[in-house]
Amino acid sequence: MEKKRLIGLDIVRTAAILFVITLHATSLSGVFDGEKNLFWGICLYLRQLCMACVPLFLILSGYLQKNKKLSASYYFGVIPLYLSYAVISALCMLAYAVQGYMNGNMDLTFVTAIYKMLDFSANGYAWYFEMFLGLFLLIPFLNALYGAIETKGGKITLIGTLVFLTLISDTISGFAPYYAGTSSVTLNILPDFFKTLYPVTYYFIGSYIAEFKPELKGVKKLLALCAPIIPAGIIAAYSYARGGYAWYMFNGFQTLTVAFTAVCVFLALYDVDLDFAPLKNVFSFISKNTFEMYLFSYLWDNLFYSVLGLGTRLPLVLMVVIVFVCSLVSAALAGVVVKPVSKGIIIALSKKIS
Repeated sequence: MEKKRLIGLDIVRTAAILFVITLHATSLSGVFDGEKNLFWGICLYLRQLCMACVPLFLILSGYLQKNKKLSASYYFGVIPLYLSYAVISALCMLAYAVQGYMNGNMDLTFVTAIYKMLDFSANGYAWYFEMFLGLFLLIPFLNALYGAIETKGGKITLIGTLVFLTLISDTISGFAPYYAGTSSVTLNILPDFFKTLYPVTYYFIGSYIAEFKPELKGVKKLLALCAPIIPAGIIAAYSYARGGYAWYMFNGFQTLTVAFTAVCVFLALYDVDLDFAPLKNVFSFISKNTFEMYLFSYLWDNLFYSVLGLGTRLPLVLMVVIVFVCSLVSAALAGVVVKPVSKGIIIALSKKIS
C-alpha cells in the first residue's frame, strides 16, 4: 500500500524555500539601509522569521530520515541531488561567462569552471548542498546514535548538549559591545569550537519531533508565528541605540533565537491537514522542487538584483514573487531532464550490486 503523503510536511518545505528567497531579498534590496519606520520594522520581523529557512529543511531531514540505515540504496539517494547541482552549476558558469564577456573581463576557462563546480563555488548558494552532503553521509550513523538512547530524557539531554555547543555562543556574542566600535570585548565566553555542527542539532530536533509528535493546537499555532517578535525587538532596540542596523545580532542559523523560531514554525505547520486537492497538489509540486529552487534562486537573484538593479525599483513583495516563480519554473524544467536520468543511473547501479 502506498504511503500517504503528509501535506503538512509539504507546507513546511514550501515555507522554507519561500523564507530562503525572502531572506535573500531583505539583504539584496537594501531595505535596512533606509529610514527606521514601520516598513523597516516589518522587514526586520520578516527577516527573523525567514532566518528559520535552513533550520526548517534540516529539521525536516531529521523528521523524515530518522529510520534510515546504512545501505547501498541509501547512498544512491545523493545521485539526484548531485546531478541537479551539476546541471544548475553549469548554467551558473554559462551565465558568469556571458556576463564577463559583456563586461569585457571574461576570466572563466573550462578548467576553472570545473574547479568551481567541484569546490562548490560555481553557485553562490551551493554552500547549502556542501553542508547537506556531509549531513547526508552521516545520517545512518546519527540514527544509530539516536536509536541507542533508550529514554526520552536521554534524547532531550543529547539535544540540550548540542544546543549548548552549537547555538548558545553566537547568541551571546551578538550582544558584544565590540560591534559598536567602542570596546574590544567580544563576549566569546562559551565553547564555540563545535558551533558549525548546528545541522546535527537541527537534525536531532527533527528526529525527536518525529518520535514524540508534540502538538500545537488552535491559537497556539498562530502564537508560534510570533516567535520572531522578541529577537526583532531586541535588534530594533540595538539599532536605534547604536545608529545603524544591528546586522550582527541573531544573524546566523547557529543562534538560539533562530532555532526557537524554526521549531515554532515547524510545530505550527507540520501536522496541518488540507482537504482541498488542488491546493495540496500545489504544495506537493513545490515541495518536490525545493532543492533545485534553492540553487536556481542564485541565478535569478543575481540577474534581478545585481545585473538589472530591480531590488531598489520594485516592491520587496513583488521581487520575492518574481524570484520564487522563476526559480520554480526553472526547477521544474530542469527536472524533466534530471529526474529521469538520475532514476536511470540508480536503476543501473542497483542491478550491478544485486
